Formats: sequence, structure tokens, C-alpha cells
Amino acid sequence: MQFTSFYKSIFLVTFCLTSATLFAQKDEEDNEIDTERLIIVKPYSPSVSDAFKVKQTPKINDSLERKKKQVTYDIFSFPVASTFTPAKGKAAGVQQKARPYLYNNYAALGFGNYGNIIAEFYSTVYLQNNQEFGIGFNHNSSQGGIENAVLDDKFYNTDLDLSYDSQARGFTWGADLGLEHQVYNWYGAPNYLPITDGDYASIDPQHTFYAVNVGANIDVEQGVFDKGELTYRRFGDNYSSGENHLLVTPEFQFPVGEESFFNTEFSVDYVSGKFDQSLYNPAEKKYSFLNLGIHPSIQLTAGDISFDVGAQAVYSMDAENDKNKFFVYPKVTGSYRIAGDYFIAYAGVEGELKQNTYYNFAQKNPFISPTLTIAPTDKQYNIFVGGKGKFTDNISYDIRADYSAEKNRAFFIHNSYQASAEANNFEYFNSFGLAYDDLTTFGVFGELQMAVKDDLQIKVNATLNTYSVDSESEAWNLPQLQGSLIADYQITEKWNAGASLFYVGERKDLFSYNTTSINETSTVTLDGFVDLNLNVGYQLNNRLGFFLRGNNLLEGNYQRWMGYSVQDIQVLAGATYQFDW
Repeated sequence: MQFTSFYKSIFLVTFCLTSATLFAQKDEEDNEIDTERLIIVKPYSPSVSDAFKVKQTPKINDSLERKKKQVTYDIFSFPVASTFTPAKGKAAGVQQKARPYLYNNYAALGFGNYGNIIAEFYSTVYLQNNQEFGIGFNHNSSQGGIENAVLDDKFYNTDLDLSYDSQARGFTWGADLGLEHQVYNWYGAPNYLPITDGDYASIDPQHTFYAVNVGANIDVEQGVFDKGELTYRRFGDNYSSGENHLLVTPEFQFPVGEESFFNTEFSVDYVSGKFDQSLYNPAEKKYSFLNLGIHPSIQLTAGDISFDVGAQAVYSMDAENDKNKFFVYPKVTGSYRIAGDYFIAYAGVEGELKQNTYYNFAQKNPFISPTLTIAPTDKQYNIFVGGKGKFTDNISYDIRADYSAEKNRAFFIHNSYQASAEANNFEYFNSFGLAYDDLTTFGVFGELQMAVKDDLQIKVNATLNTYSVDSESEAWNLPQLQGSLIADYQITEKWNAGASLFYVGERKDLFSYNTTSINETSTVTLDGFVDLNLNVGYQLNNRLGFFLRGNNLLEGNYQRWMGYSVQDIQVLAGATYQFDW
């Protein structure tokens, strides 16, 4: 009886273990991974250098940065630091410095010779539910005092920007409002024309611009609709000129495979305006253009090769002249990583219909007359090929050659002088107009960026262009050679210094003098110039800092535009302050 019970026990234990094993094996078979569906495309081997690359074209979008002003006769702002790039190292030996505390508000105020004043203020207010409100204010002015200026040469440039951004579930959106007020003077009237002292006394050279900008944007994380932007600007001056510009650009995106996308961008570009008069003619000038565009493209990526293949079609309607045109442009770019990040070859061909506006012309050359002819530029194509990469983790380069063809390209050209008893304030050989012509350009561009540890940043670039025009005798006011060198050095924790050097080569303009007794037209060559700017800063503490700037330290009062000399050596000192509310 006992012997039989013992064997029964052994039999039951063995049966249970065997059943459990069979069921376990069955469960494992049912849950087994189908190895045919697991495809390892490329193993990833992370390294510290993957996280830190020298950017080819760094873009600084920091509210604390001071933007470089366009080279006119005004103050040249000092350069800013390029993108931070740490040296390559081993993960076990990385020594990171404590990041400085970033305040939500920043203010700067500076004074210099020529009565120069700069004032800046930036503020970010964080609201509830991932919302923020931003304020930006900039003021740059001078009381003038340029040598040989026979008319008032002071200027004011003030702008105020308000922005609102909100992040919701699945999308972000924002809105902004901008106000601009600019005052310039047509002080470039020469002292060798037969203009009497009474004529000079009667000239009021002040030209005032104002602009109101309203914009909105949205970015959707999922879905076919990707993002969209809307901007509207009202621009005008004190000569009854006015312009409305509306631009709407919605964009849709469709995934094609794991690494490819099909994009379609639509555009509605409308501009209309009027000038109260023409040059030497009281007749009113109007313009109105509506450009409807569609830009489909597909992004393809295969290993180290990537392409963006597309085209753009634009239907342009000229309402004032009752003319409509249809344009088609190529939009094809590609790159190939031949040697990883050390050498990337790229090429492409692109074109566009560029809608010119009174506002854009005034920002490039504030001495234009309110008598312009506004028309779009047909940039038929721009073919480019180049290579970029890095020599080391701290030295990068970019070299490119391009060839482009443009129809109806706008050139700034000096307005002619015609003696008249009822001449306007801008008709004393002291303003600029526009000349339109077909232009082909062959250019070569090169850029080198260096980062010596995290203390010294250097960027140098140069552009060489050759031009060919159809009807005009020259490509007016376009330099063949341009170059710049920007350096920023963090001397110690509290001291920093920077330098910027800009070179603009020779330009050609037209001298036209027409009176009852003299009729003279000739080409004038403006000398090239070098503009050197230096700055030194001292940070007393996390909040308070001081700066000293020297601008235009080499060339004296060179001419950026014919007849318009700039201020000589400029010295400006001031302070910066950061704080929280």
C-alpha cells in the first residue's frame, strides 16, 4: 500500500511538470517573434561628436542679440557670437560649465558722438497653459554732422514688435503686431550744381516712412495640413504714398514611405499701392499685382543621398495694365555625403517670381524718391553646385558656384538733375530711382568658420560676381566683390571682445545733368570701402554689463551711395541690464 502510494505520487508530479513544460513551450511558440519582419537597416553607434556639429550657416535667434544694421551713414552695430560649438572629447571627460541664468527681460542704452543714440528692450512674459507674450523695442538715431553735407542729415529709426504664442495639444499658433517709424533726409545734394543759397534754404529733405505689420502662424504636428502663415503690411510716407501687401502661404505634407514626404505649398501674394506723383511730373502712379502660386515637391532620402524635387507655377495678374502671365520654375536640390560630415556635395536649380515692393526698396536704400515704378522680377533660374563640410570638428567650410538669369531686375540708379522753378525736395540730384533690365550673373562664394574651444569664434566669407545686362550700360550699384570677417572672443568670464570687417567693392552709377544749357550723362565709379568695427564688453554681474563700440575705424566718410557720405569714426558707450519681473 505504501509502495503503491509512493509511485502514484511520483507519477502525479511527473505528469504535472510535463504538462507545464508542454504548455510553456506552446505559449513560447505562440509569442515567438517573426524574425522575417525584423529588418535592421543600419546599426547606430552614438558618440559625443554626434551631438555637437559645427553648423554651416549659423542663425542666431536670441532676443538678447543685437542685430547688425544695414551699412548706411548710421551706426554700425557690433557683431554677435556665432553658434556655440564645443570641442570633441570623450564622454567620461566632459566638463560642462554651469549655464548662466537667462533673464526674461533685457535693456540696453548707449550714447556716442554725432549725437548717436541706441536703445533696446526685449521682454518675454510667460502666461498660463503654455502661452507667452513678447515685446521688442529698438531705436537707433543720429543728429547728423556728416562732413560736406549741405542739407540736414539726421535720422531716426524706431520699431516696436508685439508677439503672442500658444502651444495646444497637437498644434502651436501665434500672432504678432509690428510698428515702424523711420525718418531719413535727402542730404546728398551736391554743392557744385547751380543751386542758389535760396534754393538750399527752401529744400525740406525729410522723408518719413511708417509701417504697420500684422501676422499670424500655425504649425500642426499631425495631419495633412502642416503649417501656414499670414502677413499683412501697410506702408506709407509723408508724400502721400501708400502700399498694401498681403501674403498667405499654407503648406500641406503627405508622408511617402518612412523617410520621404510629398509637400504642397500654396501662396497668395497681393500688393497694391500708389505714388502721389512721378519724377518731374505731377501725374499719379499706381500699381496692383496678384500672384497665385503652387509649389509641389517630394523629399527623397536613400542613405547618404537626399533630393528635393519639385516645381513652382505662378499666375501673375497686373490689374493696372490688364496683363496676365503664367510662370513655371524649377525647384530641384540634392546632396550627397561623400565623406560623411567631412564633405557633402550639393547642387540644384531654382527659380521664383519675386514681387518687389516699395517697403523692401526703402529698407535697402532709404534715399529713394516716392516716384518709383513697382513691378515683379522674373528669376528664371539659379543653377548652383558646391561642397560643404568640416576639416575638423571645429573648422567648417562651404564653397559654391552659381549662375542665374533674371528678367526685369530692379537696379537703384541716381535720379537725374533737371533745373526747375517748382522742383520737389528730392529733385535736386539727391535721390534714387529704379531701372529695370535683364541680368545674368555668374558668382563664386566661399565661407570658412572656426571655433577655438568655446572662447573664440571666427567666420570669414567672400563673394565674387560678374554681371551681364541687356539694355542698361552697367549693373547699377551692384559690387562685383564683397567680403566679411566676424570674430568674437570671450576673454574671461567677465570680459569679451568682438570685431567685424566688411568690404564692398566698386559700384557704378549714372550721372545725368540736364538743363537748358548743359546736357551731360556719364558713368561714375564709386570706390570700394572697408568698414571696421570693434567692441569691448564687461559683465559686472549677471544683470549689469557695459560696452564700448568703435565703428567705421578705417575708411572715414566713404560713400555707400553716390553723393551720400557716411559718418566718420564713431565711438559709442553704454550699458545693458537683464532682469525678471
